[in-house]
Amino acid sequence: MQINNKRYNDLDSYYKRKFNKKIIKLPIDGGFTCPNRDGTLSSLGCIYCSDSGSGEWTKGDLLDIKAQIAYQKKKLSKKSRDEAYIAYFQNFTNTYGDVRKMREIFFKAIDDDDIVGLSIATRADCLDDDVISLLVELNELTDLNVELGMQSVNDKTLKFINRGYGHQSFDNGVQKLNQWGIDIIAHVIVGLPNENIKDYLNDIEYINYRGFWGIKIHNLYIEKNTYLKKYYEDNNISYDMTKDEYANIVVKMLRHLNPKIVINRLTGDGIRENIAYPTWSKNKGAVLSTIDKIMKEGNFSQGDLWKEN
Repeated sequence: MQINNKRYNDLDSYYKRKFNKKIIKLPIDGGFTCPNRDGTLSSLGCIYCSDSGSGEWTKGDLLDIKAQIAYQKKKLSKKSRDEAYIAYFQNFTNTYGDVRKMREIFFKAIDDDDIVGLSIATRADCLDDDVISLLVELNELTDLNVELGMQSVNDKTLKFINRGYGHQSFDNGVQKLNQWGIDIIAHVIVGLPNENIKDYLNDIEYINYRGFWGIKIHNLYIEKNTYLKKYYEDNNISYDMTKDEYANIVVKMLRHLNPKIVINRLTGDGIRENIAYPTWSKNKGAVLSTIDKIMKEGNFSQGDLWKEN
């Protein structure tokens, strides 16, 4: 049953069915860095990554985890609504560094009775044995998922975006998590230079093959003060994907996606004033309504072109 009457397996409906209440994700800054930022692999980061490490909605100046949780609850909750929360460690690489620190902050985050889950964004090359052991322990205590920045399965694209490791290494990390039954979210970007619908469907084929729990799809949006913006301008590249083109690509991806996979996101969610272009990506609601309109008018649904192997 799709509570929100979507033609895809949306996250909000999934959580309402599972917990019988509204579930809100609270973006948390764990104070981590990234091997692609600290000089281990690179000091530049991925080509599209902002100074905040894609944590635009976190409150990192509140260093204490409990203080961040309290701030986000106050900001995002509604008193009239029956709610619970998921602590979402969003920015940079949250399984990179001192495992003792990870243990301390993750356990502190799930200490409140109304925190029913934990979502950890990280890199697939930062899942050593000690990290996996910690994740296995957390998975037994709370509703855990691990979000991996896949972006693409095309190694040429991965090299271009300076991710720092290829698809085979990514797949090795996925298999580690799958071995222990840990839910994984794949993060995919539509609109990276030199990619097309074949690449996007290859991404979906891989996600189906490895049995991911969830997926995040968002358009490439170019933020101010990023290397990607400089690259586009230095090479006189124009961003020419329109909102309708993006929406039609997403619909094709959804139609090929296993209907059991939970849709966590279908568009970018950057801070409006930080986005240089495309301007249409600043209106998240319009992008989502365009996707819904295409699916309704075509009588399409998630997985209607999916073929189980």
